[in-house]
Amino acid sequence: MNKPHTLQRFHSGFTLIELMITVAILAITMSIAAPGFRELLTAQRMRSVAYDMTSSLVLARSEAVKRGLNVNIEPNASGWQAGWTVRVPSTADIVTSRNAAGNGVVFTTSPGTVTFDLNGRLSSASTVVRFEITDGATRSRCISLDPSGRPKSVVTACPS
Repeated sequence: MNKPHTLQRFHSGFTLIELMITVAILAITMSIAAPGFRELLTAQRMRSVAYDMTSSLVLARSEAVKRGLNVNIEPNASGWQAGWTVRVPSTADIVTSRNAAGNGVVFTTSPGTVTFDLNGRLSSASTVVRFEITDGATRSRCISLDPSGRPKSVVTACPS
């Protein structure tokens, strides 16, 4: 006997319900991960600004010794938050320039222009210069220069 031929279809792919469940699980996972990721980005931005500032201070100090001239590191017109420039005031040479610190990073304490003399020492030899970089809430980094001109960066707030 002949059986009637039945057409069988094999479906592949996702149904609408499966897709909606997958999207819902993804949305829940992302909402849990997003705040932690934001904190990670802010911490990385702070670390990067601290390293940039420290390397600029080291560069200014070594340029002062190399050239035998005073070298300044000074904030841009809007303050350290907007960036800084390393320059030789007697020749008007700009050694390097850094851009703005970025969102979420704040310079809470910072001096005006820092000058290194021809020996690599701070020109105001009696004081310790400090830069405090914060995320505006809980994290802080302190970069300090002793009178010898050597920078030191620590992951704490600057002492008062």
